[in-house]
Amino acid sequence: MMSADLAPFDDASDNTLNATIERFLNRIAGPYRLLVAISGGSDSKGLLIALHQQLNLHSHITLAAATIDHGLREESATEAQGVASLCAQLGIAHLIRRWDGPKPATGISAAAREARYELLADAARALGANAIVTGHTLDDQHETIAMRKQRNAAEDAPGLSGMADRVLYRNQIWIYRPLLSCRRQMIRDFLTRQGHSWVDDPSNTNSHYERARMRAHLRTADDPNLPRQERREELSRQAAKLIEAHVHRPVAGVIAIDQAAWQAHSRVLRHALQALVAAVGGQSHGPGEQSLLQLLALFQRPSGARITLGRCLAHRYRQGLLLVREARGYQAITLAPNETAVWDGRWQIHNSFKAELRVTASTQRLMMDGKELPASIVALGQQSQPQLYKNGDTLTAISHLDADCQPVISQYFGFLPGFERPLACALADLFAAKPFFPADF
Repeated sequence: MMSADLAPFDDASDNTLNATIERFLNRIAGPYRLLVAISGGSDSKGLLIALHQQLNLHSHITLAAATIDHGLREESATEAQGVASLCAQLGIAHLIRRWDGPKPATGISAAAREARYELLADAARALGANAIVTGHTLDDQHETIAMRKQRNAAEDAPGLSGMADRVLYRNQIWIYRPLLSCRRQMIRDFLTRQGHSWVDDPSNTNSHYERARMRAHLRTADDPNLPRQERREELSRQAAKLIEAHVHRPVAGVIAIDQAAWQAHSRVLRHALQALVAAVGGQSHGPGEQSLLQLLALFQRPSGARITLGRCLAHRYRQGLLLVREARGYQAITLAPNETAVWDGRWQIHNSFKAELRVTASTQRLMMDGKELPASIVALGQQSQPQLYKNGDTLTAISHLDADCQPVISQYFGFLPGFERPLACALADLFAAKPFFPADF
């Protein structure tokens, strides 16, 4: 290992990396602590060292670091200790968090990602960090967009905006990606000149994984034209304005979209509808292209026409469209004392009792003012509400459990891209969910 007195930037590409880090740090005002997510790979190690070299110009900012040992390779524990040694040499507080317990037989990459960010958030709390920074690069951005394009190549597909430069995790902590404009080779060249090696995870070249296959393909492909993320944020703002002006919740569980909404620009309307269907259906993403086209066509049909999509029922009525959770796929859950869980993708429920709490779709049929809505739609809205049982007895006054039973916006519950925050905030207002807090910079 090198000493803590590292060599200064001395190359044109190093100057580019230096400028990138400097721009990022200049955005931070007041005392602030960054947690660097470092694996020992080139990207995250380069991020840590580049940040450390620049902090002499930013005395109000301090660094901490965390390594997540997924326990998927025999070498991972040794690699984590190597990172700990580097951090000790640099005088940076460091924690190792291990992903323990059984691993899924399928979907291991997604499960590992979820575990990684949960453990990073825990480490950030333990080390008093205000935000997390990761080493995602321009190469990662290229790969992400290329993979998403294979699923939906439509010009206005939301996924083609790529990774956001900031993401809110579980409405708890912001994750920043300051190296998204930097190529991986630039960072590796920097580390080499600094006298540092790095670890190459074998999964990065394992063709079993989609990202590894795409990475190999992109080595010989032309660079894609990357989208401007400010355009996606503007789309989010316009969709939020549409919802604020033309969408309301007439009764519990029912969303009404005014006829005037169909005068909006097609791209804005589609973006808003995708978000609304995902939220009403408790899904992690909106409907596919064909389903969305059917929803748009429903507006041209007579009052009373209906379609289903994304676990929702869409009903054409004389004033526009109604959206409600359809009557299928409800799964009851049981919460142990002090346990928290999400029911149906739409409600986060905490059991504050000393007994088990069971949650199902509602079977109650309360007298409600349907404001001339179809009775069947009002009934579906009522059914979509959670019904809680303690010791077999129904808890009828959910309003008394406001601190324990909260609506959530399903598609943004885990990760909220910064460019989607305006739309997410409009949805939180519409569904009376907990507000999403803003980024610090």
